[in-house]
Amino acid sequence: MARLFGLLLLTAILIGGSPASARADWHLAPFLGFTFQGETTLLDYERAVGNADWSFGASVGYFGNGPIAVEGLIVYTPGFFQQDNPPADSPDVISSHSLAVMGNVVLTTPRRWTEYGLRPYLSGGIGLLRAAFDDEFGVTPVRSNQLGYNIGGGAVGFLTDRAGLRFDLRYFSNLKPTDSDEAIALGRVQLNYWNASVGVVFRY
Repeated sequence: MARLFGLLLLTAILIGGSPASARADWHLAPFLGFTFQGETTLLDYERAVGNADWSFGASVGYFGNGPIAVEGLIVYTPGFFQQDNPPADSPDVISSHSLAVMGNVVLTTPRRWTEYGLRPYLSGGIGLLRAAFDDEFGVTPVRSNQLGYNIGGGAVGFLTDRAGLRFDLRYFSNLKPTDSDEAIALGRVQLNYWNASVGVVFRY
């Protein structure tokens, strides 16, 4: 993680360029992170959902001078239902993932308070929450598409007029337990997890 942070910091400094508009900006923030403390009623052969897994994604937001902004957010976690040492008494999972695609409202500090220094924020919204896996025998594939929500926060700090770093911690869950013909679950479908990430943010 220390090497990753150093690489992101160096990238942000090198990419900084000409000044941007002082009124409203688009923020593009690709990031890396990890998903952890997952819980689900979906079939989990390898008992892996609660483990930590690397994730990646991006956010695109529109930020003005005031405290309200909007963003689109994507988080993809490969291997969500897999672990290095699966139980010997269950089928192997050969591929799996979780995916969140969300539209959020962002509450942040007015720009005049921090200019382009560290700018904290809270955000939340709704969208697609998907989980899927295939087992080695192809007997019980899981495909679950749920209406979900996310809530979290973090901070953005600009190192130049154009580039900086973004730190984020966020909780994802389906809105309510649901019945599904596409997924095998112990009862109604429930899915939730946390995600922490760090990324480079570019301002346009």
